[in-house]
Amino acid sequence: MALYRISDLNVEIKTNSPTLADSIRRYAVTYQADPNVVLEMSDDRLIEMMEENEGVTSDVIENMYIATLFSWALFDFNGFPMRAVGVEHDGVCTLFAAPDDSSVDLNDVIPEELAFVYDYPGIRMQDDDYFVFDTPFGKNGFRSKTGRKLKLSSIVFVDSKRFDSLRKIEAKDFVPLFMHAVSENCRQERTKHTLFILERVMHRVDFYGVRDVNDLDFILERI
Repeated sequence: MALYRISDLNVEIKTNSPTLADSIRRYAVTYQADPNVVLEMSDDRLIEMMEENEGVTSDVIENMYIATLFSWALFDFNGFPMRAVGVEHDGVCTLFAAPDDSSVDLNDVIPEELAFVYDYPGIRMQDDDYFVFDTPFGKNGFRSKTGRKLKLSSIVFVDSKRFDSLRKIEAKDFVPLFMHAVSENCRQERTKHTLFILERVMHRVDFYGVRDVNDLDFILERI
């Protein structure tokens, strides 16, 4: 296994597919250290998931599985997983998530050149603030061009059924939205810890709701 630095964590990963190996290569480190996280997919698990996902290649399966394991591991390091697209503006990051509206594919709506990270950002608390890290586990091998972490300033939930114009949302709105967005990549036994994280993040990050992201500049200027 080789050692990588992802989301300010020492992550040991055993890779089988060349696609995943290429995606994580730039995160490799040369120093020796005990890993904070170990990620590995057994042959039996790979075969099992390929049978469950007929027609999906082994490299896609491995990337998906390793990404899920990493998302779970974030809970042990003051973090949480959220399937979202991160956009940089004014030196900070806004996450766009669409947990309740399956008709919205943010990966298609927000151009890659505007994105800081796709799909699986590493979100962790450090020094009383939450930071978003690029990871090698994004859509189609997308990797951030910045290689930096950005302070998380806001989360925008995109839902055409729930929202009309852009507005800041209150606890009664964002609690179920946040829980749904996070729980999709969360093991059941982490639910209680997710609530604990929500209580902290709600005091440090602004939450908004919007119908769509057709005018991204308009949204970023007003949050």
